[in-house]
Amino acid sequence: MGCDEVLALLREREAACRREVERLRGEAERIAGLLVVCEQELARVATACQVVGELPAAHGEAGSGRGRIPAPRAEVSGTVGGQAAEGTGEFTGRMLGVLAAYAGPVRCRQVVEGLGLEAVPREVERVRHQLKRAAAAGRVVQTPGGLFTLARGGAAARG
Repeated sequence: MGCDEVLALLREREAACRREVERLRGEAERIAGLLVVCEQELARVATACQVVGELPAAHGEAGSGRGRIPAPRAEVSGTVGGQAAEGTGEFTGRMLGVLAAYAGPVRCRQVVEGLGLEAVPREVERVRHQLKRAAAAGRVVQTPGGLFTLARGGAAARG
């Protein structure tokens, strides 16, 4: 076999390798595109799981009519003098009513929304404070994950 024949075989082999490299690059680009699409879908599914996980009683609420409770006017406009204790007691009762509407533990933010209040940090913290006070009084149970549920017999305690 002469030098020219070896060179021709090498060029054929080189051309075949170039075709294979191009084919594999195309396949890699296709797979990279599929990977991006799959990662986006994964992110959407993870978000959906998180949203559904934060709404454990949404299925039970749909037909019961026990959704949001409007905010009391005394709480919105503020209280004066002796009305403060009465407004707080009324607010706590409404909070317990919202908890009773859920089948399981709920986040503080869900209680705020159930009260018909704007879910801003100030309101969430105010409701969290009231829920913790109710937990200290035995009317509410707080789980280690920061969820709240009505204590057994808590519906009777709200009056």
